[in-house]
Amino acid sequence: MVPAIIGVVLLVVLVIVAIRMISMKHLSDEVLQESIQGPAIHASGIYSIIRKSPREDLFRIRPPEEEIRKYLASRNEDIHRRALLEPDRQRLAEKWRQSMEENIRAVEQGDAGNVEFYYFDCGEHQPCPVCASYLNHGQFVSRQEIFNNPSLIPPFHLGCTTRIMPYRGKENLKETAALGMAPFFSNGTPPPLPEWKNTVTLP
Repeated sequence: MVPAIIGVVLLVVLVIVAIRMISMKHLSDEVLQESIQGPAIHASGIYSIIRKSPREDLFRIRPPEEEIRKYLASRNEDIHRRALLEPDRQRLAEKWRQSMEENIRAVEQGDAGNVEFYYFDCGEHQPCPVCASYLNHGQFVSRQEIFNNPSLIPPFHLGCTTRIMPYRGKENLKETAALGMAPFFSNGTPPPLPEWKNTVTLP
């Protein structure tokens, strides 16, 4: 009787060990697969739309503040040939940093509310003089397009006043009614954006 009980206990232990080894192998296979392909949720695009802040990607492609200040130090006038004085240079550098933060935060807050579309606010009454040649107030981009092209996040140039805003369907966009919420992309390709060195003196 005792040998039979011992045999049953050993059998149960062996089964538990076998199950544990199989589950561990399955888990390690999943980890290996994820390390090769990346997380499935990220690859699907769902993660990118809802979760991933554009902060790191945008700072990687935009000139750092040191480069901005160095460039401004070499300029004596803006694109309209207005004199650039030292206070103007300081304001432009500070505005660049502040605008980057504000626009990144707008996307991060939109992500928290599952916003899928964003529109460009170029200033209804006083549009940004540089951006006016590149985009229209109210043109929209999808969150996925922002994820694929973080350069879509303003500021686009020194002195840029354009903002990117989450579209929740409640905003009163009078000008976009005429545009029909026109997409910014054409056939899946983003149009050109202003060169960051275009400098407009801030009021």
